[in-house]
Amino acid sequence: MKNILVSLVLAWISASLWHFPAVADAAELGSDNFPASLCIPGVYLDGEPDCQLLGPAAHATQIAYIEDQIASQPERFPTISEEYGESEFNYFRVNESSNHLFYSLDTAVANTASVNSMYEGYTFASYTSMVEMEGKKYFQLGSGEWMRGAAVGYYAAPNQFLGVQPLEQPTRKFGWVLKDTPTLTEPGYYALRTGNIIPRYTLVEVFDHQRIGLSDWYMLALDEWVHMTQVALVYPAEGPPNGVENGRWIEINIFEQTLSVYENNQLVFATLVTSGSSRNYTRPGLFKIYEKLETTTMAGDLGQDGAYYLMDVPWTMYFDDRRALHAEYWHDHLGYKSSHGCVNMSFPDSDWLFRWAQYGEWVYAWDPSGLTPEDPKLFTQHLGD
Repeated sequence: MKNILVSLVLAWISASLWHFPAVADAAELGSDNFPASLCIPGVYLDGEPDCQLLGPAAHATQIAYIEDQIASQPERFPTISEEYGESEFNYFRVNESSNHLFYSLDTAVANTASVNSMYEGYTFASYTSMVEMEGKKYFQLGSGEWMRGAAVGYYAAPNQFLGVQPLEQPTRKFGWVLKDTPTLTEPGYYALRTGNIIPRYTLVEVFDHQRIGLSDWYMLALDEWVHMTQVALVYPAEGPPNGVENGRWIEINIFEQTLSVYENNQLVFATLVTSGSSRNYTRPGLFKIYEKLETTTMAGDLGQDGAYYLMDVPWTMYFDDRRALHAEYWHDHLGYKSSHGCVNMSFPDSDWLFRWAQYGEWVYAWDPSGLTPEDPKLFTQHLGD
């Protein structure tokens, strides 16, 4: 009976061990690599201890290791500079009932001789200046024409999310929380809440994971678990995609809605994106950037999705037909699929990538879940966005 109890205790200790430095497996007790004596209670983070790291010492070290990793995240994952993403344009959603264009400020003030109208539908205009006269506003568009203040449905605020530049190759998956998320004490829908809520866009690392049914659960801090749908993760690549031989590529994880950049086969940048919806997939495959535009206008009519017109979309890089990497100012859906096939990014991230990428840069899009179809017949000529 005593031997059975000892075996059960050792089995429980072994199962509770975690992936932090210098932790021995219970099966290696008394081996040449690990001494037979147990470590006294304490924290062992520096080097390999000359004792077996089990029981209370293992638990204390686990706590200290995870706390140290979380505390050091800002140093290990610094964001790009806030100076990225500066644009000469501002934007607003166009009110369809007042969408007239004027050649000059005078004709706009007089509300005469309008030269045309903006597109009807989901339409955004860019403007470079605003003039206020007698309590009324007038906007000069990026195209040079003028619109009256009544044309403004609402002002668009470009997302200023900042991607990260890891100082060294990450050893575990990391990413961002997608919405304010309460953590659970253990994996599973029926677990108790910890009382902690992680805000949207918080950078996190995955310290443990567990598969329950068809779902993955991730431990983001000690005994703090979230469901897979609450985070968008980067999978650090172990090597380049097939066909990439220069060590440089842009990797789009369609399932996770993240983007990674590699240089000399090392991860140098990562961020959140918005790729194609289930009606307008971003196509998996290996492509090359074939066109770069500081700004461009995107327009189209996609039937059930309706018509759209987006003036002066910044930092656009086409890589698959008319599917492109570019900035977005008309939504805040980072981490979720909602585009017409393009890969949308925040202003700073798109600016950073535009400066880094060269013509002919490899772009690798993939879906680790296998849910995105790859039949070429489903990917007809694309219009953008």
